[in-house]
Amino acid sequence: MKQAAKTQQKTEKANGQPSPKRGAILDAATRVFLGASYGAASMDAIAREAGVSKQTVYSHFGAKNVLYGAVIHEKCSQLMAPLLTVEHHGAAPEKALLGVATRFLKLILAEGNMAHYRAVVAESGRFPELAEAYYMAGPKKAVENLAGYLSLMDKKGSLKVADPLGSARLFFAMLRGDLYMRRLLRMAPEPTDGGVEAAAGQAVGVFLDAHAPK
Repeated sequence: MKQAAKTQQKTEKANGQPSPKRGAILDAATRVFLGASYGAASMDAIAREAGVSKQTVYSHFGAKNVLYGAVIHEKCSQLMAPLLTVEHHGAAPEKALLGVATRFLKLILAEGNMAHYRAVVAESGRFPELAEAYYMAGPKKAVENLAGYLSLMDKKGSLKVADPLGSARLFFAMLRGDLYMRRLLRMAPEPTDGGVEAAAGQAVGVFLDAHAPK
């Protein structure tokens, strides 16, 4: 089955387009995994949801953990795509960082994305490889991208950043504050744009103060 999956991936790369069935399977798997726990979700249920045979699911993804990893990667790619293009050409650090902070908060506080994150956390104890896949595909990429931007700003003298990677981690950690915690615990509704912008502005202000050029 693994060989079949590799053959399918090679074919898709050669054609330059993913298989339509692969996309349907990923969409169906996302719904099934969010509707049930990872352990309770079955390949049969995913096949029925996607309208394909179970063998077709296995031909694209050799095992359930491989499919779940692909779902996580796909979801993180969708979530982090807007964050991976920091406006560092001509934009002042305050504007660039405020844009990243606002987009990031809107993404992580949205109900569907919250549900996805809760599902990953719920299964992380039994399936640590899935949590690792989530971290590598999403948060890690976002931090590394921002670290590259901060390093550039340090070289230009716009900011003073001794540890770009550590500062990038700090930036995203500041955004996961009280508002994020209350949303995670289902204690608060999805915030308004004004609420998001206020939280983003506060975090960016503190961050810039700490990294102002001396």
